[in-house]
Amino acid sequence: MKVKTRIWIMVAASLLGLLVMAADGLYQLRQSMHEERRAQIAQLLDFANAQLKYFHDLETSGKLSRADAQARAKESIAAQRKGSDYFFIRTLTDDFFVYHPVASRMGKADPGEKMPDGRMNAAAYREDVMKSKDGKAFMTVYAARPNSTDKTSYPKLVGVSKFEPWGWMPGIGFYTDDIDRQFWNSAIKLLIAGVILIGIVAFLAIRTMRSILGQLGGEPQYAAEIAQGIANGDLSRSIDAHGKADSLLGSMRVMQQGLHDIVARFNQASTTLATASQQLTEETEQISRGSQQTSEATASTAAAVEQMTVSISHISSS
Repeated sequence: MKVKTRIWIMVAASLLGLLVMAADGLYQLRQSMHEERRAQIAQLLDFANAQLKYFHDLETSGKLSRADAQARAKESIAAQRKGSDYFFIRTLTDDFFVYHPVASRMGKADPGEKMPDGRMNAAAYREDVMKSKDGKAFMTVYAARPNSTDKTSYPKLVGVSKFEPWGWMPGIGFYTDDIDRQFWNSAIKLLIAGVILIGIVAFLAIRTMRSILGQLGGEPQYAAEIAQGIANGDLSRSIDAHGKADSLLGSMRVMQQGLHDIVARFNQASTTLATASQQLTEETEQISRGSQQTSEATASTAAAVEQMTVSISHISSS
């Protein structure tokens, strides 16, 4: 695998890890904001139940009639309205509102809107709160903002609780589109930061890749093949060294050329030595032939001297 491919794989893996971490962080942020909103609603439901219990205690103590206690309780709940945030009170047995800031919705059946699971709001509230162990139920509904010309339905987290002594079901909800806006704002910021980070990482990766390849002069695998060839005595292969002359492949090319020159000089010296050796052999043969001829002449001379000695001996005897 090429160095470029390896570096880009590492970069891609790092960026993928950062993307997963960012996505998980955004998810955790969204969940945390929803849980915070849910906890806020739970506290308000506890407050509403405490108010209802207070007036119910006045009723049971005989200080107020049920009608007066319930009327005072509704007034106390109504006083908690802040802008588009308000309490409502339904019954635990039917679709009627005991209290709603919009007076026209009280005194008649109001099942609410149809939810994605097919149930109407009022029925879903009753069913879930009666099954709840802590007496509270939460669900997301879609509703238009009150007193607004915008009729678009927005997500709203609604919580309800049960006050069984009077058969009431107080509830309150908060729109959660602000959570979605904050979520997407954070996502956009992370996206911008991610693009910048990708640019920085890509720049550093390219610089690192060029530095490595510049020092090597090419791919490591190619350098290994060249080194193996030189080790096996192959000095004829052309080396493509991209980059500086002092790179690894550039130095190997210089080394290859140096070895090639040494081998060439060695071959030339061997040829010269072989020629000189041949000449020496020829001269030795000539000397040998001359020595042989000298030996033959010496032998002839000795024979002649011996013959002369014999002749002189015969003459002396006569």
